[in-house]
Amino acid sequence: MAYSCTDFFDDVMRCLVESQAITQAEIPVDDPGSAADLAVEAIVTMNRSGLSSRFVRELLDEVESLGAVAEALGTGAPAFLFYLQAAILNDSCVKAHGADSKLVALVERLPSATIWMKHIQTIAARV
Repeated sequence: MAYSCTDFFDDVMRCLVESQAITQAEIPVDDPGSAADLAVEAIVTMNRSGLSSRFVRELLDEVESLGAVAEALGTGAPAFLFYLQAAILNDSCVKAHGADSKLVALVERLPSATIWMKHIQTIAARV
């Protein structure tokens, strides 16, 4: 029995629905181009979720605890790191000011720093 493009489409869409990346109702009827766009967007979003989780794993491997980060870098440090995690998930950026330089240095020590730094916008101090 041959495996058709329709079979492939149905399998991919079913997988995305079962993984809760999309809902069945979101799948456009008789519009394979829009369905392909929906599938690609869902897959990219799932990848961002994985990156967000990886950031937390790398961070926790690097530091003793978030409490220790707060003690060493200030009580706002964990909030900055959680905002960074959200920025990775949402493909956006957090702003880092001069006072955040130690936090930025912490992120730069992580194994995937080049990925995480794309989500930090450094704001120069005004003179």
